[in-house]
Amino acid sequence: MDPTTLFTYERHVDSRSLRGRTLLVTLGAFSDAGHAQALVDDHLLNTLPSRVVGRLDMDQVYDYAGRRPEITLELDHFTDYERPEILLHEITSPEDETFFLLTGPEPSFQWERVASALRIVVDQLGIERTLVVQGFPAPVPHTRELPVTRFAGDPDAIQIRRTMPGTFRLRSPFTALLTVRLADAGHDVVGLVAHVPQYLHETAYPDAAIALLRAVGQEHGPVLPVASLEAQAVPVREAVAGQVAESAQLQEMVSGLEQRFDRMLTSGVGVEVPRGEDLAAEIEEFLAAVAEDEPEEATTDDAADPSADGTPERTDDPRSEDDPGSEPVA
Repeated sequence: MDPTTLFTYERHVDSRSLRGRTLLVTLGAFSDAGHAQALVDDHLLNTLPSRVVGRLDMDQVYDYAGRRPEITLELDHFTDYERPEILLHEITSPEDETFFLLTGPEPSFQWERVASALRIVVDQLGIERTLVVQGFPAPVPHTRELPVTRFAGDPDAIQIRRTMPGTFRLRSPFTALLTVRLADAGHDVVGLVAHVPQYLHETAYPDAAIALLRAVGQEHGPVLPVASLEAQAVPVREAVAGQVAESAQLQEMVSGLEQRFDRMLTSGVGVEVPRGEDLAAEIEEFLAAVAEDEPEEATTDDAADPSADGTPERTDDPRSEDDPGSEPVA
């Protein structure tokens, strides 16, 4: 099928006038730990001048029954239908550099055709560098600098060599296929993956977005402001620190992650990295032990409270569709 019929520019946009050096991609995958992609989107689109310049035909590539959009029923009528959209935004950086941002959910169907359509768009816009950003849950403590590892279609395109310490076989997100297909066509593509503490992966974690945006600049993308994200990060950091300080068990868990993290830094490549399922089981077992040590007067309502396990309360994000059985994406 013709990939050119999947993507259309907005009616008011002259596509011949669109030019930019960088494309940022925040398309959803099976994991967006720390709501990193959603935070990046919200930050860029609400703090910098932007406009929508194009979109994909979602009726051809989205599984509405599998991932049903939300709608509000007000007594006797429906409102606020949340239409899923994959949109291309044109954004102007504080240094007056034009770049593009591709947002939306992961396409459900026709991946090869979607990748071909986006390759054509990259060609038309004169994109020199595509940067894919996301977060995934990892065995790291919140007390250390958030690592951001890289992957690329061509490893020589990576500016700062911070790769995963090993080889992984995993279920592919669409962005992995897009990386391969753009690289096959001769385009520079670099993926940036923020390692979010596993015990915070369902929390909106601004530090993940901050780390990703700084890495964008390091990888020859636009230099982007993070001041408003820093303001959002402060209360989250304080809440996590406060909850850990109140629990000896949580302190022990964080200390163990710190020791593992520090050993990885000193040992380098070759350190065994736990599988996602193994780490999740380990932390769940530890938190279960924490719950057993709680005072007897604790109720089932307390156990249902997201803050009762040492994790800040989750901020709902309709874009987050974590798959607990997924392994890290690299």
